[in-house]
Amino acid sequence: MQNFFPEEASLTGAHSGMLGILNRFRISSTLAGITMRSHLYINCRDITPIAPFAKRRALLASIALAALPLPLLAQSAPTPVFGTPGKDAGWIPTPAPMVEGMLRMAGVSKNDLVVDLGSGDGRIPIFAAKAFGARGLGIELNGDLVAYSIEAAKKQGVAERVRFVHGDIFEVDFNQGTVISLFMPPQVNARLLPKILAMRPGTRIVSYVFAMEDWEPDDWVFFDNVQGMLWVVPARFEGNWRIRTEGPNPDSYEVTLTQRYQKINGHFMFGRAKLPLFDANVLADRLRFTLVVGQRRFDFVGNHRGAALEGTLHVTGEPMRRWSAMKTGDVPRFP
Repeated sequence: MQNFFPEEASLTGAHSGMLGILNRFRISSTLAGITMRSHLYINCRDITPIAPFAKRRALLASIALAALPLPLLAQSAPTPVFGTPGKDAGWIPTPAPMVEGMLRMAGVSKNDLVVDLGSGDGRIPIFAAKAFGARGLGIELNGDLVAYSIEAAKKQGVAERVRFVHGDIFEVDFNQGTVISLFMPPQVNARLLPKILAMRPGTRIVSYVFAMEDWEPDDWVFFDNVQGMLWVVPARFEGNWRIRTEGPNPDSYEVTLTQRYQKINGHFMFGRAKLPLFDANVLADRLRFTLVVGQRRFDFVGNHRGAALEGTLHVTGEPMRRWSAMKTGDVPRFP
């Protein structure tokens, strides 16, 4: 019987093969705590959640789903050939365990639209729909692969949730996607980067093997010592801001923020003192930074609210209070 993932038949055809996949699947997770990283190993005896929203039972079920053989496809669509050349990249499929790992790392749910750029045999949108209930969109330049993917979606019972477009990833609009997956060479990723950074903050990007220029990933997953990476598109917070705090004794501060991807630097004007920010970062549309004055620690967390920023402030030894900020000037913009 032909496997839906034909190049992996030797791995998925037997229980021992599935155990091998499970035992080699390693995760490095950072999103649960932005600055905390840990390496986790998954096997049949000790299943550890690999994302903030993961459940042990769901993890076992979905990894098993990735490893089991799928039905024989109709012969109307040609079987994909490993290494089929393409305009930007040849077709080399992402391994099934990596598909599982990257989508779970991205926290895919039924509320997501998973867009696969260069979707090949359709495995990523189909798996997203079948395992997570997500909607899927595959964009593929090879018409034979598009036909194969459409047949595969029908056979897997997810045709109503998955769509495949025959087109160029640089010409088809994918801005509605909430999770974008890709396995493209570095030069293609570099061309895609400006468009990706312009997407809605919180959009999750997963890439197998290749990075996105100098944008540091927010999370990693490893299979057979090859990495899959996750980035979360950040909102833009750079600029000069005037912060006002609420409460019985309101304060006003001037703060300058510079930003490169999800990394924030800057300083406060505290009276006549110019004080640096600590622990500053962005995750999606959430900004977090800390100011230390003597023995007092000022922890700011905020989000965009139109043209303003709003959030909460915790000062050592004081009740939580709210703050807001208006932009007073621009600073040089980086990616």
